[in-house]
Amino acid sequence: MLKCNTEIMKDLKQIYEEKNEILQKESSECMVSYISEEDKILTDYNYSEVRQKIDDLNKKEIYLRGLLAKSNATTIVPEFNMTIGDCLVYLAQLNEVSKRLSVLSCKRKKTRTLQYLKQVEYTEILYDVDKAKEDYEKTKQEIVKLQMAIDRVNLTNLIEV
Repeated sequence: MLKCNTEIMKDLKQIYEEKNEILQKESSECMVSYISEEDKILTDYNYSEVRQKIDDLNKKEIYLRGLLAKSNATTIVPEFNMTIGDCLVYLAQLNEVSKRLSVLSCKRKKTRTLQYLKQVEYTEILYDVDKAKEDYEKTKQEIVKLQMAIDRVNLTNLIEV
């Protein structure tokens, strides 16, 4: 069966949710509290069955993550001439640059503050705020372009599952 990267990511999310559900149910059903033997209410909890279900889901997760990792390492995102994995690293880098430029682009060229001895201290930035704003906007546009390119490839690249 062929699936795109996005479908595999959704399958992985479903596995994660299913494991959490099983483990939550196990936590609530793996023991019983009672005052007298007559009041004891048993559940249908079965330790071995739960372990087997979790093991099966873990194996499926490993398999799907392997397929996705191989795809990320080998599939090229044409607009950037990089693999999906490289694009994900580049995206993280761009997000860090964007955060820093956001801070730099909001600074005032010159500020003053009243110091301890009632002296005025001036602080002046040593870069062009307008250039920082321009670079910030360009970086945000590059992030959007990159995210769209990654999404497009993740929706169109098919993997045999």
